[in-house]
Amino acid sequence: MEISKAKLSIYSSLSQLKMRRKHGLFIVEGEKAVKDSLERFKPEALLITRDFDLPAILRSGITVYEVTPEQMKKISNLTSPSSVAAILKIPEFSEDSIQNLETGLFPVLDCIQDPGNLGTIIRTCHWFGIPAIFASKDTVDLYNPKTVQSTMGSLGKVKVIYTDLQRLFEANPTMPVYGTLLDGEDIFKATLEKRGFILFGNEGKGISMPLRKYVTHPLLIPPGGPDHSESLNVAIAAAITISQFIGR
Repeated sequence: MEISKAKLSIYSSLSQLKMRRKHGLFIVEGEKAVKDSLERFKPEALLITRDFDLPAILRSGITVYEVTPEQMKKISNLTSPSSVAAILKIPEFSEDSIQNLETGLFPVLDCIQDPGNLGTIIRTCHWFGIPAIFASKDTVDLYNPKTVQSTMGSLGKVKVIYTDLQRLFEANPTMPVYGTLLDGEDIFKATLEKRGFILFGNEGKGISMPLRKYVTHPLLIPPGGPDHSESLNVAIAAAITISQFIGR
């Protein structure tokens, strides 16, 4: 089916947060990512270029638009656009409970701004079997195209709950709150519980001052020597930190 100018205009605008929210749609690109996402999200449409042999499993009951390479380039957020993309419906928002979280291990993200970092943290949590992440309301949007791409198919496998983090901590006063801070205890020597919140701060500013008072167990990933970089990337720090909790 040929795509209309109106649909092309809408799909081309989904790189913008306000347009994703207006239309309730987001985009996933690449055959594997599309297949994975169709198992977890309701499709609006599939977009394919004329040279793409669409598998029958992807055609079933889904509107398929055949687009030119030029049209795909307008819609795509990739430097080299894929031959297939899916336009998916953003699930309806539901207010998740932030109370009575007495068990479980939950990464908590304080104003993470880089979509690639958020996507990598989601992918890391999926790898380690962590089902949910809490994020401040000013953390980057889950359906940002760069976030989606960097999850590498893990989108929808880990729940991301945007909430007021101070309320989260106050609603669960018995839960340990671990936080990565420069004056923290060496994570490789620290005693780590199998439950708790693990707080990760903003890429440039770290954990915000209003949240630091909730950290009950400050942790440090120690550098290997005196000549080291200024800081670790937050997604790398999250992977190292989470692995220490899971691996013990």
